[in-house]
Amino acid sequence: MRDVPAIRVENLTVSYRGKPAIRNVSVVVGQGLRVGLIGPNGAGKSTLLRALVGLLVPDTGRVELFGRPVREARKLVAYVPQRSEVDWDYPVVAEEVVLMGRFPHVGWVRRPRPEDRRVARECLRQVGMEALAHRQIGQLSGGQQQRVFLARALAQEARLLLLDEPFVGVDAATEEAIYGLLDRLREEGRTVVVATHDLSRAQTAFDRLLLLNQHVVAYGPPAEVFQPALLQRTYGGRLTLLEVADQRMAIRP
Repeated sequence: MRDVPAIRVENLTVSYRGKPAIRNVSVVVGQGLRVGLIGPNGAGKSTLLRALVGLLVPDTGRVELFGRPVREARKLVAYVPQRSEVDWDYPVVAEEVVLMGRFPHVGWVRRPRPEDRRVARECLRQVGMEALAHRQIGQLSGGQQQRVFLARALAQEARLLLLDEPFVGVDAATEEAIYGLLDRLREEGRTVVVATHDLSRAQTAFDRLLLLNQHVVAYGPPAEVFQPALLQRTYGGRLTLLEVADQRMAIRP
């Protein structure tokens, strides 16, 4: 089964109120890769991730995850949305949020088992949040909230993780913790897609880069994709390229 792609997208178009957010997107992502999803605001990055997890119905095209239609592969996929999409006033503590990741294993009616609580605590420990397991989610800092949602994704034990802008509004320690977690997931052979604006780290942090601006501009290894011409096609006039110590660094003005 390792030769089956983790993601296969063919001619995918998704619209909001009749206006396409992504057009004719096609890409194949192999298993065990860490993919950086890069593009300007409004490029359709969140739309693509939401379509991959089955939260949006496409106008045209199809998505397969590990060779299956999305509806048959949902247990294999964990999605971490942008923090702005979450109701942080909801009266729930961190451990309960992480336990939500166990629902595919226990169902929506059954109560969590001791094993599920053990997994939840272990996932909180992995992201450095075990001491705050019983803290209300709205009382946590932005970085702590992001760590809790990453722990929820870990608790699901998914083979594919989709992270939408996980580095926005977090402190440096959380950013490094997230990259450390991504390293461990890679070692475990899991596939991760990360939507990010952190272009300065894109060349070294990912196995593949997907440049998106409503359509796929380029997909491939960073050395091939992180090129001035392709970045300018992706960002247009919103990008300034600087050369620093023989390493190309892209900075948005």
